[in-house]
Amino acid sequence: EDTVNRANPIPGWINMSNLCSEILQVNTPSTYDAASNYETVGKDISCNLGSLNIAAAMGSGDLGTTVERAVRGLTSVSDQSDIDAVPSVAHGNERSHAIGLGQMNLHGYLASQHIHYGSEEGVDFTNLYFYAVAFHALRASNRIAVERGTAFDGFEHSAYADGSYFDKYTEQAWEPATDRVRALFAEAGVHLPTQDDWRELKASIQAHGIYNQYLQAVPPTGSISYINDATASIHPVAAKIEIRKEGRLGRVYYPAPHLDDDNLEYFQDAYEIGYEKIIDTYAAATQHV
Repeated sequence: EDTVNRANPIPGWINMSNLCSEILQVNTPSTYDAASNYETVGKDISCNLGSLNIAAAMGSGDLGTTVERAVRGLTSVSDQSDIDAVPSVAHGNERSHAIGLGQMNLHGYLASQHIHYGSEEGVDFTNLYFYAVAFHALRASNRIAVERGTAFDGFEHSAYADGSYFDKYTEQAWEPATDRVRALFAEAGVHLPTQDDWRELKASIQAHGIYNQYLQAVPPTGSISYINDATASIHPVAAKIEIRKEGRLGRVYYPAPHLDDDNLEYFQDAYEIGYEKIIDTYAAATQHV
């Protein structure tokens, strides 16, 4: 709880997550009278989630546009949601416009590039990919705020408004630490934001705000990754060939995406990789979420 709140740029206290643990947002409780009617309607959380396939995003030719379209799509979901049946969730959604842009297929993408999950190159890529996504997501939300002439409720009291959120990006350069990762971004045509890019974005956000109180999350994507031919979330595979029980179908076998003799060694499972490299990978990603 303390770690989460130290990183939280929004005024208020985060006291819980959802069951999947990817949503950590400020909320306020409702109060009720003796007949269980609302006295005050609090602010609860609506999960407006969607995830990018990292391999597809890197191959899109324009990561910035891909992220912006995803942010706009999820924002539309938030804006059009009709959840009046739960007033506190509707109230929170209307004021925060919170969305959760996630990622999947990290392990699959790394394996396709013959990079081991949790290796120096693997962590380096994870760090810079999420760094770039954070920039483009914030820029998209800022553009929406400019277009609509409004920011999320309470923006003026946030670390975005006072500028402190951006210190880690404006006071140091974030660049690939390995030649392999530098080449990956160059080959994909992905521009990694510079300190000047961040300074320009900071100025625009301080002037106009951002529309979405929260922009990113890392959902587990346990089911949707299968139909996307992707590895789940940013986690390593649980097995090279996973066995799942699917209702009336019974046992279903899911090989790791695009598994073949050429990339077999890069699909070590989570138990072979070990917790330390998994923690390193998540730490590299979530500092930008």
